[in-house]
Amino acid sequence: MHEIKFSTLENIRYFYREFCYRYGHPTTGRKPRRTDKTRQGMSKPDKKVTIKDVAQLAGVSKGTVDRVIHNRGEVSAESFRKVQEVVRKIDYKPNAYASLLASRRHYRITCLMPDFEGGDFWEIAHRGVLRAYEECRDFNIGVQVVRYDQFRVESFRQACSDTLADLPDAVLIVPMFREAATEFVTELAGKKVPFVFIESKLPGTPYLAYYGMPVFESGYLGASLLLRNSAPAEVACFRFHRSGDALSNTASIRQDGFLHFIKQEKWACRLWVDYLYPSDCAQNTEILDRFFEAHPDIRHIIIFNSRAYIVAEYLQAHGMGDRILLGFDPLERNVKCMKSGYLDYIIAQKCETQAYRGVRALCNLFVFKTTPASADNYMSMDILTAENVNYYIDLPNE
Repeated sequence: MHEIKFSTLENIRYFYREFCYRYGHPTTGRKPRRTDKTRQGMSKPDKKVTIKDVAQLAGVSKGTVDRVIHNRGEVSAESFRKVQEVVRKIDYKPNAYASLLASRRHYRITCLMPDFEGGDFWEIAHRGVLRAYEECRDFNIGVQVVRYDQFRVESFRQACSDTLADLPDAVLIVPMFREAATEFVTELAGKKVPFVFIESKLPGTPYLAYYGMPVFESGYLGASLLLRNSAPAEVACFRFHRSGDALSNTASIRQDGFLHFIKQEKWACRLWVDYLYPSDCAQNTEILDRFFEAHPDIRHIIIFNSRAYIVAEYLQAHGMGDRILLGFDPLERNVKCMKSGYLDYIIAQKCETQAYRGVRALCNLFVFKTTPASADNYMSMDILTAENVNYYIDLPNE
């Protein structure tokens, strides 16, 4: 059967007549004969289809149509069938804003994100969450941010427990700790709560969408930038202490990608890994002093997160400008070190954009009943140097 699609109509009389010509009378199924007079009367519709129009075509009340469309209240099987048939044939789409307000349903989205201080990576991501909330709050959607200490797995587990205790309608999550995050999203899936990952993802879990760079490939890219032109025998990697020997999911995957590049190139290159503290400057100085005393010939250094500035500032303070350092994310302190010549490469991932798009995906699920076209939505891996860093812009509406 050839289906026609109406988005507007001049008046209900015209629309009703055309419906009968194509599909037959809603009750008898008979198709009236089209005359020259009626053909002449056809004109381009210009009025939006309403619930009243659907009700008349289906031969039911407006209340019945409302209950079918918004899935509330009791409706007989026959009435449900009639309404659904008319809705399908005329491609009726209710106004999303009006429908959501009519349903009086309020949706809650919880965002599990690491705590931050001014200038941190997660402060930038938080701006993306706020931007999305500003665009969606008129649709009865609330957004709550639950923060955790990204260096303490106990803090992450507590944030997950608090979220489950006050279960939201959807969750945006940064799966910092792989094992604990897998347990958490497994519970969400069991409770039929949709969730979105940003920054990194957990393959094998039923996530609605992921927004972030391809993490493994970003580590591979880092190795290519740092090593391809020199093929050094040794490389230094500094990671950060976390409680309970729990490693960052993102940094671990990037390290895997880095090592895969070395293996693929069949280079005899050793990766020396040492651990720093996220906010203990004095202790970090001692650790770096010991490391470079033990490895004075190492010239290539990689940091798999946004805190490359800790090592860069040490290099600058000790006049070690002959090292080549690569890190991630254009934080203000990272950019300052790059301009000073102590941070050579930054791989950027549009952190504000990924948070913004993650929250918007959940809002669209509730407002428009739509899901992302793809589960994996990768951000570009942008390579920044001193020559182009001033022109890098993270646009959340991309």
